[in-house]
Amino acid sequence: MSRLRLKIGPVVQNAEEVKRRVEQELPQHTGLISLAAGVATAARDAEHVAQRLRRPFGLHRLPAAFLALALILLIIWIYILFFRTTTLKIALPDRDFRDLKSRMTQDNRVQIQFTEDIVPGSREAIEKVERGEADLGFVQGGLEIPVDLPRLETPNPELVLWFLRDTITDLGSVRTILTSTEGAGSHTVALNFLKAWKLAEKVTFVHDWKLLTGDDPYVIPDNIDAVFAVKDPSDPIALVAAERLADAGFRLASPDIGARVAQLEYLSSHVVPPGYLRSIPPFPDEAVSTYSVKTYLIARKRMTPRMLAAASHLLDGQPASMSDGRYEPNLDKASELFQGVDAFLGIIINLVLAFLALTGLEMMAYRKRFHELNSLVSLISIHQSSKDVLGVTDPQTRRNHLLYLSLCSDLLGLVSMIGGYYTQENSSLLFSGLPEIIHQRCDGLKINIQLKILHATINTGPIESAGVGSVVATPPV
Repeated sequence: MSRLRLKIGPVVQNAEEVKRRVEQELPQHTGLISLAAGVATAARDAEHVAQRLRRPFGLHRLPAAFLALALILLIIWIYILFFRTTTLKIALPDRDFRDLKSRMTQDNRVQIQFTEDIVPGSREAIEKVERGEADLGFVQGGLEIPVDLPRLETPNPELVLWFLRDTITDLGSVRTILTSTEGAGSHTVALNFLKAWKLAEKVTFVHDWKLLTGDDPYVIPDNIDAVFAVKDPSDPIALVAAERLADAGFRLASPDIGARVAQLEYLSSHVVPPGYLRSIPPFPDEAVSTYSVKTYLIARKRMTPRMLAAASHLLDGQPASMSDGRYEPNLDKASELFQGVDAFLGIIINLVLAFLALTGLEMMAYRKRFHELNSLVSLISIHQSSKDVLGVTDPQTRRNHLLYLSLCSDLLGLVSMIGGYYTQENSSLLFSGLPEIIHQRCDGLKINIQLKILHATINTGPIESAGVGSVVATPPV
C-alpha cells in the first residue's frame, strides 16, 4: 500500500478555481479577488519550492546531513575507543625474550604480531624500529637508543652474570671472554665494563654463548678465562648455562666497577643470594654483588597516542585479581563518575544545539513563505469580518454574504493545505512551530466563518408577548 501524500497540483487547481469563481460571481469585490490571486500564487510557489527540495544538494539537506554525520562520527569514536583492535608489530631478540609473550598483558583491543624473522639482538631491533618495519622493539641497556624514539623502561631488568674460572684470581689475568653475539647487548655492556677495568685492549672475545646454551653438548675451551652475559636468570636457558659453567669449574664473581657505575645510567646495584642459580649444590655458594641492567621497550616515530598508551601496558604482567572489580564509593570515584556523565551530556547537548541551529538556519529560507501565508490569513480575517448575515433581511445581500464567507472558508482551507505541504516536504519545519501557527489560525477563523453561516438560519423576526401558560416558540438553530 502506497503512503498517502498531499499533492500540490490539485491544490493549485482548486486555488485557480476559487479565483475564477470570485471573478465570475463576485466581480465587485476586488479585495477578495486579490486574496484569491494571492492564494493561487502561494500554491504555485509551493510547487516550485517542492521541486527545489528534490535536489540532492541544498540548504534543506543540512540538518539531516549534520545529524547523519554526527551519528557516524559518534559510532566511529565508540568503535575506536571500545572495539577497534590495535595491531602492534614487535621485533623480538632471540631466546633472551622467549617467554616475553607469556608475560604480556592480554588485552582484547591489542593484537600482538611478531616480526617474521627473529632479530639476533637489541641492535637489530633498534634498526627495524627506525626503518618502520616494526612498531615496537625490546632493547637491552648499554646500547645507544636514538633520542627521537619513544621508550619505556620495562619492569623486568636483566642481571650481569660474570663467571670466572676458579684458577683466575684477579681481573688482570683475564684474556679471553665468552659472550653473546658481537654487537649485541651483552657484548656492548661487556665492552663498557672492560673500559672501566682498563682491560679493553688486552681481552679478546669468543661469541659462543648460543653454543653454550644449545641442546648439543658444548665443551668450553681451556683458553676461556671468563664468561660475561646479561641475561634474565629466571630464564631456563640462562639456568642451564649457569649449571654447565659451574660443572666446568667457573664461579659467579662480582663485576665491581666502583664509582664508574654512576656513568652508566642503565645499571643498578643488585645482590644474588646463595643458591640462586642452583639449589643443590648451591651456586653461588655465597651472596654475590652484581648489577641489574635496565631493558627498554622502544616505539617507532609517529605512533598515535592510543597505540603508545596500549604499548605502555603490554608488560604490566599482573593477572586479574578478585579485588580489582570491587567498587568502593569515595569522593574521587564519585567525581570521576559525574565528570563522565557531564562529558556525555555535553556531547548530546552540543549535538542537539548544533542540529537546532542548522534547523533555524533552514527556517530562514521558509520564513518568508510562512509570513506570506500568515499575511493572507490576516487579510481574509479582515475581509470576512464585515460580512455578517445575522439581521440581514435582503435575500440578495444575504446570498452574496454567504457566498463571500464560503469562498473565504475555501481560501483558508487552501492556505492550511499549503502550509501542510511545506511540512510534508520538509519535516524539520515542525521544530519551528510556523506550520502549527498557520494551521491554528486557519482552523480558528474557519470556525468563526461557519458560525456566521449558521446565523443565516436564525429567524430574527419580532416575538409577540404571550399570556400565562402560553408557550413561546424559539427560533430554529
